[in-house]
Amino acid sequence: MPGLAAAVADEIAALERPAGPEAIQLIRCEADETIARIVAGWPQAFDTKRALSLGFVPDADFDSIIRTYIEDEMNQRPR
Repeated sequence: MPGLAAAVADEIAALERPAGPEAIQLIRCEADETIARIVAGWPQAFDTKRALSLGFVPDADFDSIIRTYIEDEMNQRPR
């Protein structure tokens, strides 16, 4: 699958745009060794040529991922 690289700060900013500052206030920043080990095992870069050749289309940015979630999972249109 084509992927998208995004910093956590960019993901939080993308969430705040449609959900507002109230949603951001629910985020807690805390270290979790188990999660850190899982994430450390994820690839840092990968080749998506095959997925693209099969017709998969990457998300343009993290905002589009948030919009898709809201529309598909929450049956709403973002504000």
